[in-house]
Amino acid sequence: MTTVRFRVTTTAFALATCLASWLSAGATSPKVPPVGTSAESASISVAAIVDDYIRACGGPALARITSETRKGTLTRGSGGAAPLETSAMAPGKWLYLQVLAWGDQVAYGFDGSSGWIQDTSRIEGMDPRQTLDLQLLLDVQAPLRLRELFPKMSLRGIERTGEMDVAVVDAESRDGIRTELAFDRSSGLLLRAGRTSFSDYRLVGEVRRPFRVRLGDNLEMQFLEIRHDMEVDESLFRRPACVLALREPPLYKEEKYVQVDEASMDACVGEYLAPNNVTFTVSRQQSHLMFRGPRGAYELLAHSSTDYVRGYSNVAFRFAKDDAGRVTQLVITSPTQTITAQRVTKSP
Repeated sequence: MTTVRFRVTTTAFALATCLASWLSAGATSPKVPPVGTSAESASISVAAIVDDYIRACGGPALARITSETRKGTLTRGSGGAAPLETSAMAPGKWLYLQVLAWGDQVAYGFDGSSGWIQDTSRIEGMDPRQTLDLQLLLDVQAPLRLRELFPKMSLRGIERTGEMDVAVVDAESRDGIRTELAFDRSSGLLLRAGRTSFSDYRLVGEVRRPFRVRLGDNLEMQFLEIRHDMEVDESLFRRPACVLALREPPLYKEEKYVQVDEASMDACVGEYLAPNNVTFTVSRQQSHLMFRGPRGAYELLAHSSTDYVRGYSNVAFRFAKDDAGRVTQLVITSPTQTITAQRVTKSP
């Protein structure tokens, strides 16, 4: 017997809600502990910190960029990765397009003077905080425009983060939005803007871009491709007249589950010990194979007699056999890790 269901690798609503929350709450909201003073903080200036940041990002080469396109993914926690694309054009125009798990889309655009948000049901204006958050991320010349974005900046001090000395700057935008900017004193690069952190800087041509951006507590952008001076249609940045259409769901797959006989399920029943000494228990309840771990219990849905998934998740379970055909291991795979647990009860 074959049952067709849809399996989700992340939740569209959760992704959309988290992205909207990050923007509406303001990625630039300051949330850092007080910073101590030091001899170094007395000897450096905000102007020098900003100049170092501009040089680290490419200096004069930033002014030569006419356009930029990016492709990547947005991930929530350990969920699946939803595709994103951005387009930007100098001076100060950009578009962020996010496809969500159910096929919904949301776009954030800026035409150089005003911003807008477009999804599959509405079009509305973008508030100044949302605009500022995305300008820091998407404006092709954002480092050059940092003083324009934040006319008021003052050095709070130097903090030690791991092996890194970080200069923390209190900044205020033209709209009165306050945040903190944290710069690596060694490289000069921007590490943090409020609740947004930037890492994995790489050279793209003559400029340096962050390929990993952490948004708040559990959203992460990973850019897979960044290209410069590509042809970009300027009409992309104008406020649209109609809503976005639904697209094919990128994180939903049609899954075919099979009914496994009780003897095959019994062959998987037992306790399995993971390397961190966590025990997983597999049992059979009538015609259902059940899994229990530290985070709860749930049914495993079968692709075959040894391959299972948890419904509405992105976690796969494979029962590995030895040469004699006995189940000896349980391999649990998620987007972030693979756990191989050894069977600690005798096989039937």
